[in-house]
Amino acid sequence: MVLAQLCFAVMNVSTRLGAARLPWPEIAAARFLIGALVAIGLGIVRGSSLRPTDRTGARWRSGYGTIAAIGSFFALGSSRIGVADAATLTATAPIFVALLSGPLLGEPVGPRLWVALGLTFAGIVALLQPAFAIAWPVVLVATLGALSYAMAMIWLRRIGPGESHEAVVLHFSLTGLVTMLLLSLPAWRWPDGHGMLYLLGAGLGGGGAQLAMTRAYALQRAAPVTALASLGIVFTYLLALPLFPEHPTGWQVAGSLLVILATAEISFRHDRHPARAARPGV
Repeated sequence: MVLAQLCFAVMNVSTRLGAARLPWPEIAAARFLIGALVAIGLGIVRGSSLRPTDRTGARWRSGYGTIAAIGSFFALGSSRIGVADAATLTATAPIFVALLSGPLLGEPVGPRLWVALGLTFAGIVALLQPAFAIAWPVVLVATLGALSYAMAMIWLRRIGPGESHEAVVLHFSLTGLVTMLLLSLPAWRWPDGHGMLYLLGAGLGGGGAQLAMTRAYALQRAAPVTALASLGIVFTYLLALPLFPEHPTGWQVAGSLLVILATAEISFRHDRHPARAARPGV
């Protein structure tokens, strides 16, 4: 999982670097292309089916997941917010998963969730404090993306454990690839040498993270693995420091720490219901 989060950080930084030369949907398309190739390769090696049996569930999961990717890559590609701040906002998705589990899955929502939710929004306020006037539209899109990602995870639970993981990931990757290619057409730019490197960084980072995270969930319980997901924020900060002029303020560091604490709390809370834990898939 540590390797997966390092790969996600590479994807985040590559997306921000590439956004100076290429439209963000074009970069997202490269990520989904690599994701599709990874799913096909794993399916062939494992002999898994690459066609989902629950097609309705796969469509809903892929649709929400694609909307989530739009929010995430839009924020990562925007210069109005720091790249690590964008990664922090995306990391709020587990909070929304827990919040929606009650009404949509019939799972109880305890008082500790509301504490974690309060910590999350306090962290977001601290994160935005230096530049709220210009950053709030990007933050809104990123937060809606995190909410959509939570809906994708809810549908992943509804699909059930009998579905091929490779089939779900491939369906999602192809849906995202087509969507991002369509969004990139009005502003399409053929990448130069540097642009191609950034596309490869985003694609290989996302694909490598997907592969490493799948292996992590196969080796360990969900809670400690999911809690480590917050390392992606730390790695993104560390990679961004020497590459971008944006340096985190004390408020931003405090906000990120609050989000990390809230996410870890939610992760261990859900481990007490292992039968209901979501299967990995991004």
